[in-house]
Amino acid sequence: MKVNKGALPLIMGNYASNFGINLYMYGSSAYTDGKNITIPRLNLDDADEMDMAFGYVAHECGHVRYSDFNVIHSAYDRSTALALLFNALEDSRIEALQMKNWPGLQKTFNHIISKLDSTLCSYLKRCRNKVSLITTFFDCSNRFHCLHQPSGNSLKAARMKLKKILPEALITALEEKAWSSVNCRNSEEVFSLSRDIMSVLIKSFELLNKEYERKSEEKKFAGSDDLADDMDADKFLRGDRQEDSLDLMISGLRRISVNELVAGSVPNDEDISAAGMNEYEKIISSINGENGRQMSGKTRLKAQKDMVKIISKMKEPVTINEYSRADSRQPSLASVIEDCSAGSKSAVDIGSLVSRNSEPAKTLSLYKKVLSDNSLRSNISQLVKGYEDWHFGATSSGKTLDIRRYQYTLGGKLSDNVFKKKMPKKALNTSVHLLVDISGSMNRPCQEGSSTTRSQVANHLALSMAMSLESVRNVDNRVIYFPGNYCEYEEVYRSGQPLVERATYFDLAPRGCTPLAQALMYSMSQMPSVDKYHRNIIIVITDGEPDNFSFARQMLEKAKEQSIEVYALRVSPQREKLRDLFEESVDIQEASELPTALTTLLADKVFNYN
Repeated sequence: MKVNKGALPLIMGNYASNFGINLYMYGSSAYTDGKNITIPRLNLDDADEMDMAFGYVAHECGHVRYSDFNVIHSAYDRSTALALLFNALEDSRIEALQMKNWPGLQKTFNHIISKLDSTLCSYLKRCRNKVSLITTFFDCSNRFHCLHQPSGNSLKAARMKLKKILPEALITALEEKAWSSVNCRNSEEVFSLSRDIMSVLIKSFELLNKEYERKSEEKKFAGSDDLADDMDADKFLRGDRQEDSLDLMISGLRRISVNELVAGSVPNDEDISAAGMNEYEKIISSINGENGRQMSGKTRLKAQKDMVKIISKMKEPVTINEYSRADSRQPSLASVIEDCSAGSKSAVDIGSLVSRNSEPAKTLSLYKKVLSDNSLRSNISQLVKGYEDWHFGATSSGKTLDIRRYQYTLGGKLSDNVFKKKMPKKALNTSVHLLVDISGSMNRPCQEGSSTTRSQVANHLALSMAMSLESVRNVDNRVIYFPGNYCEYEEVYRSGQPLVERATYFDLAPRGCTPLAQALMYSMSQMPSVDKYHRNIIIVITDGEPDNFSFARQMLEKAKEQSIEVYALRVSPQREKLRDLFEESVDIQEASELPTALTTLLADKVFNYN
């Protein structure tokens, strides 16, 4: 299905109403919590990206409708073996149900899976993590055999690698058992099936470990039969060195055991112990169930050879359990659409479905704190007052008299401010936008050993500045936080709004990514045209690299073209790449230095007398 820019909001709106969910597009991550679906920033004009977005949304809507999120949350950490296996089988179940109700989704799902298939093939070539390999195999197998999706290439690659660590008969039996997930009635049944498969895998690796350790002991045993042992054994047979008879007896028995091994009276390197094969047959029988067929002699021999081959290449026992962790780089539907988003420079929204309403704090604690600790607010207010007095007053030199002031001088009231300035001063007709980064990294302590976070300092600073500029004439002050609540930015305040009512919106907790480019774009769109009587100023407080560095740079270059002044306060900058992003910036090591840095910046760049 080709989805164009105009149709996308309608389709997503229809999904939102049908499934009772909220749909958002911002940042660079794709995820859902059962009530909300978030897709990353995408280019709405790119048909391929839109197909992928639609497929991902349809997939997540299936989870919202058919999955039990209580079961999902009980599956431990999302990156553990059991959780990933359950997710792979649950994905195939919900997509089968989606396609049953909406047959047209087959083509949509096929499109996104074809992208995933190529990504998985590249990943499997370098995959060394057994949990990732196993879960990828079952995901691809169910998609290929049950959903008829184009995951055949990655399935073949996963099977080839899996055969190096598990017997082929076992792989086939477990694969066929996993197919039954599409017929499960609910998430609970899928979870039970996942646990059964996981239990069999754990037992299988335990069996291989036992045989590996047995073989290792045999090799170690055989390696001790050297010339010294022969000499000791001969002395023992001649009756020499009676005082060492116990040691010689052990040495002689060791020699006999080695001779028996050479004669073939014990299993050689091409055999698996009878106990091991019996245990393997029990494992296969447990998979097939009561009606399962017994292993034929040919199948048993093939399994034995497979196990010998696997054990001969093992370098150490394989440890795997339900809590074993997967490789964080393992591709998924979410990662494919996130890769699509990585280079997107679009800022077009999906319409009214994107909310820009922050959830305010429940108390006025921040507002009360700013009122009680007014040092920063006082400093900014004094800067503003001094600038206003200078701007709206007369001047002590010039060529044109201010007649009104001059007449007071004639009347005996002395004043040296009797001249009008010939050229206009830099106007106080100014837009000042403060952009505050509240990404996840802003949750770090503002300085070592402090219980106050960077975001708390930034929130205090933003509210202090807004209160200082609240009643200043000809100043349009706005405060924009990024990221917002299920969107890329939140405008928490603009001049003219009562700060007492808006104060709780400044007390926001850190979350998510760093969509600096979108915040800059929004701020720039809200600024009037610049002339010699007007200034547009953006002040950015941030501590991290933006999600899309090149797009952020592009926005800053555009701001420069539009004569918009951009200044940055960077907390604990680590990378040279960040140092080159802003032309005008102040680097501070601790967030506790922010108030002083902001005051200095305002004095030097905004409320100066030049």
